[in-house]
Order: sequence, then structure tokens, then C-alpha cells
Amino acid sequence: MMAEIEDGRVLVYDRKTVNRLSLRGYGALIDERYLELHPVEALYLVEEKKLRVKENGEALNEEGLFSRFSSIDSRFEQRFVVYRDLRKRGYKINCFHELRERGLDYYLKPKREDQKEIFAVSINEKEEFNIKDVLSYLCSLDPLIEELWMAVVDEEGDITYYKVYEVKPKGNLKDVENIRCRGSLLKHLVIVKEREVGKELSRQAFYGNLTDSGLTLSLIEALHLLDREVLDVYSRDEKINREDLIKIARSFQRDFEIRYKVYKDLKEKGLCVKTGYKFGTHFRAYERDPNRYHAEYLIDAVTDSFKSSWSNISRGVRLAHSVRKLYVLAVLSEKIRYVGMERIRP
Repeated sequence: MMAEIEDGRVLVYDRKTVNRLSLRGYGALIDERYLELHPVEALYLVEEKKLRVKENGEALNEEGLFSRFSSIDSRFEQRFVVYRDLRKRGYKINCFHELRERGLDYYLKPKREDQKEIFAVSINEKEEFNIKDVLSYLCSLDPLIEELWMAVVDEEGDITYYKVYEVKPKGNLKDVENIRCRGSLLKHLVIVKEREVGKELSRQAFYGNLTDSGLTLSLIEALHLLDREVLDVYSRDEKINREDLIKIARSFQRDFEIRYKVYKDLKEKGLCVKTGYKFGTHFRAYERDPNRYHAEYLIDAVTDSFKSSWSNISRGVRLAHSVRKLYVLAVLSEKIRYVGMERIRP
């Protein structure tokens, strides 16, 4: 079987070859006259000894094709590595789907009845992780019937697949009621010294860390209780207002207000929210009683301009997976969107 490269496009004109490749799910049929192959399809077929490709009458080998296509597409390497891997896993892949102009590389036909339709994006591990891109991909899909895979190719050519989707956290926990108390500011902590009141805050809504000296609250917890008119915060017998408490908190955490907005939103959704420090994240969150169940989520609060490295994202997903939790980016924009990421095996 033979194909020709014309103006950077790989075209097949022979009717028998067109029919054969089209029936196997390759390429896009143009005007019922010829077949256009995506460069990754062409190189894959050449590797499999099922196609020969010529340009200006000269046949190109695998190395020549790789060099030729890489000169046209700077992302060709990872696109090809991912395409080849998915093909060998038995997926039928459409490279000419309607969403490819939005950065979604491939449409994968589900292999199982319980699978949604799949759109995959090929990534090089050295590329920057940009949450705006992820949100754009998700906005292009119908979450009821479609899902997003991000395939990250490392420097050894190995691929890690992540399923990425919007999460709607919702718990069944209530916040504190019928309590009014006083707390003392100690640098970046607030202590409720009335032990019985502290016990009640902990019992009703799992606030703070209860010790012999009282209930120790984080500044985020203290601000939330202040906003709910449960807690008054004092420093050396001087009452601290909301604005001053935020200034103090911001001096310890520059992104305090971002974290607080996410914390407040999760609490209003009925979750118990605790520090995620031991897991390397901002929060861990429980949909159910944390004394009886493990946290479902490890959450980092970010803005919609958040950028990072894929190695950092990989670290977060891997750790969450190892403790049976979901890694979530809580993205603060006009509203808070929760983006879950989990490692999968296609």
C-alpha cells in the first residue's frame, strides 16, 4: 500500500487501499475520492509494515518520516507515542474528530459497555501544566457521555494516563449551632480555653485539635467561626475584627484568602475540612464522620491562572492514590470548580 505526502498532508488515492484503511478506522475520507491519513497514523502503518510513504517520488523510511513530521509539528513525538500505545491496546482512534481544533488530540471508541466516549490529549512531561487548558478541555465535553484522558509521556517514553473530570463534593455533615465563645490568638493559632466549649465545637463539627489546654484552631477555622458569629478572637484582651484577622493570616500564608474561599465553600457543602499538610496538600476533606471514615479528597486551592509542572501534579495524584483518596484542584474563578485527577490503566 502506498501513500503520498503533498503539502504536508499524507494522501492515499488507490481505491482498494482507501477502502481497506478506511474500514480499519484509519484516516478521513475526502470527497469519496481519496483518504487523508494523520501523520501519526502514517508512521504507525509504516512501522507495522502495512504502508509505504513517498514524497516527491522518494520513499521515506521510519526515521525520515519521523523527522519530516516533527518539522511540521513540534508535538509530534508525544502524539505518536501515545497513538501507538493506544492502538496496541486495542483502541480504535479517530484523529480527525470535530474537537481536535480545541487541542483534544484523539477520540477513542469505548472498548467496554461501561466506558464513556474518550477524548485524549498527548503531553510531554516537560510541558507546563496549565489549569486554563484543562478547564478548556473539560468545557468542550459532555460529562454525561464523554471523558478526558491526559497522557503524559516521560523522558524514557513511558506513558502515564490520567482521567480528569469535574467533581461535585457534597457531604452530610452539619456545622456548629447554638455556641458562642472566645478564642485567644497565639501567633498563627487560636486557642479556645474553655474546654467544655472546645469539646462541643469538636463534637458537633470536628473543629480544631482538642488538648488538655483547650481547643486549638487554625486561622482558617477561626475566621470561618468568626464569620458564623460563633467565635470572637482576642489578642491580649483586645478584640480582633475580621479584616485584621485576615491581615494576620495573610502574613503567614500569602494565598490565605484563596484557601479560605475554598474552605468556606466545602463547609457549606456539608464536608469536614482539615489541613492536608501531612499529605502535601492544602486540605483533606471528608463527606462523612471523620472519626469513622477516611477522607475522600486531598485538595489544593488555586486560581484559574494556576501553572505548575507535571511532576508536581504527578506527585499529588500518586500520593492521593496511595492513600485511597482523590486528588482535586479547587479552581477559584467566578465560581469554584473542583477538578479531580486520577491515574488509570487504559
